[in-house]
Amino acid sequence: MTDTKKLKVLNVAVDDGYAQTKLVGEDPETGKMVIQIIRSSVRQGRSGLSSFNGGGIDQYETEEGDVFTVSNEIESENTQFDGFHTSQLNRVLVHHALRKSGYAGRKVNLVTGLPVADYFLDDERDIEHIEAKTSNLKLGVKGSDGGTMPIVENVRVGCQAVAAWFDYVLDDNLEQRADVRGAVAIVDIGGRTTDIAVVVGGNAIDHSMSGTENIGVLDVYNGVRKAIRREFKIKEKFPLDQLDAAVRTGEVKLWNKQHNVAELVEAVVGEHERKIAREVERRLGSAANLNAVVFVGGGSALFSTIAGHFPNGVMPEDPEFSNAKGLYKYIKVKA
Repeated sequence: MTDTKKLKVLNVAVDDGYAQTKLVGEDPETGKMVIQIIRSSVRQGRSGLSSFNGGGIDQYETEEGDVFTVSNEIESENTQFDGFHTSQLNRVLVHHALRKSGYAGRKVNLVTGLPVADYFLDDERDIEHIEAKTSNLKLGVKGSDGGTMPIVENVRVGCQAVAAWFDYVLDDNLEQRADVRGAVAIVDIGGRTTDIAVVVGGNAIDHSMSGTENIGVLDVYNGVRKAIRREFKIKEKFPLDQLDAAVRTGEVKLWNKQHNVAELVEAVVGEHERKIAREVERRLGSAANLNAVVFVGGGSALFSTIAGHFPNGVMPEDPEFSNAKGLYKYIKVKA
């Protein structure tokens, strides 16, 4: 039996979004960077599905005694509710991501984040909300299969959009790659929300230009779902992985045949990209006084041309992982 007292505590950052859970951490064996992405497909209760080989369907029981199923094969509960980041759903998804990324039986120093509107209350940190998330993630989760779970030693909570600023200014070797002087807007397009945070001089937030809008990737999925139902005159429900595949590939499998829905997807994506660009413009104006407008999050990968709406718009090489990488870099810098 492993002596847990002698285990090294590993640094792990988790961007626990409404649509996807992204993880960046230390490899338990090599110490190199681990990167993982898992769809936030979860619902309370047992799924009614069983796997022939035991894979793809995971069930967990929380400290409160509730059972949850995590699988791409189920229709997920709607994660778009205000209390998601302090919910059992969220805690199960975070522990699931840790377990699937090789941290079962390992001690972790966990850092995660909150959207701008949840992290700040007016111009001050929302201590009550931050502590609620911290406490929630420290509560227990165990696998219904009796398997070993990660050991969460410590939890820190940061601001998601500010975390992406760290990823923008520091490369993977923690060397500075962008000027920290002046102001930079981080636009984090997530599953439920679009966060806008204007970071000034690397140590302050301009709250007059920052905020959260309730529009994100899941709105695109819902729009594509409705468009497919209208086009093919069907009422079937679609699991998250099928919608994600339709959005990413422009095809959907119906009646055991692939159907091209690229034009439907393009129309929905274009409509929502323009909506988000207008919301950003309402906050930032023309952004002429900013060094850069940096688009991050899963939505930025989907809205591939959105940075072009601003002359100083920037799309990082890997926008989906900017929050998680930024949180991880913050741990390393502050260690």
